Amino acid sequence: MKVLILAVGRSRERALASLAEDYLARIRPAGLVGVERTPDVPARSPEEAMAKEGQDILRRIRPRDRTVLLREDGAEYDSPGFASFLAAEMERAGGRLLMVIGGPWGTSDAVKARADTGLSLSQMTFTHEMSFLFLAEQLYRAFSILQGTGYHH
Repeated sequence: MKVLILAVGRSRERALASLAEDYLARIRPAGLVGVERTPDVPARSPEEAMAKEGQDILRRIRPRDRTVLLREDGAEYDSPGFASFLAAEMERAGGRLLMVIGGPWGTSDAVKARADTGLSLSQMTFTHEMSFLFLAEQLYRAFSILQGTGYHH
């Protein structure tokens, strides 16, 4: 089972991107997590940006993929709970398990409708770049919990 982080745009914050890459590099040798990015979309309004980004996201989702959308009203978990959630979602997936991070304005209604479930990293608001970093760290932590290694205390 492969987990794929599908995110809009590239990080403009090199420090955040470097930290996220460090966590992902720790779990990549096992082939568990990949990253795919859609390009930033120039638009005249947030609604136009979300619509265009949404079309690009939807084109990349395969019919058998299980899709978890990061969104402010999604379910929240502590780290062990997230590890259990991740394991259950991986088991449910007929294809890949996609973790979708929208752009700075969020995601279109079409992407929200396609998502199988929602996940919130916090009740607080973070940039999509910070969300990518936090998701990368929590994926590393979740796989550490599931494999019984010592990263999570």
